Amino acid sequence: MKKFLVIILLLPNLLWAHPDSATPYWYPSNFIYGYINGCADQVEKNQIPFTSMMWPEQVRSVCGCVVDAFRHSLTYEEITDNATNAEAVLIATATFPVCVEEEIARASGRTN
Repeated sequence: MKKFLVIILLLPNLLWAHPDSATPYWYPSNFIYGYINGCADQVEKNQIPFTSMMWPEQVRSVCGCVVDAFRHSLTYEEITDNATNAEAVLIATATFPVCVEEEIARASGRTN
């Protein structure tokens, strides 16, 4: 029983939710869900070339990756403030290709 308690006490220190160990800013689920759906819809409507290689769920995964970049860079208040819109666009523009490459690598079985 004592070993079990020691494991339970150490477990939170052994698990990392994020690879960079940074805790992301909190965003409400309706923002995350809305952003991912809106992003995926726009990507598919614009027929961006990588969409020919991906299923809709994979496109949503790419959009979710971009939201994660937002959550590590901007607070929810900053992302909803129009003054930081240029910064959000810069983050999305820089992160999107990286997220696409990660999804393609994951789909082909090449993970780091």
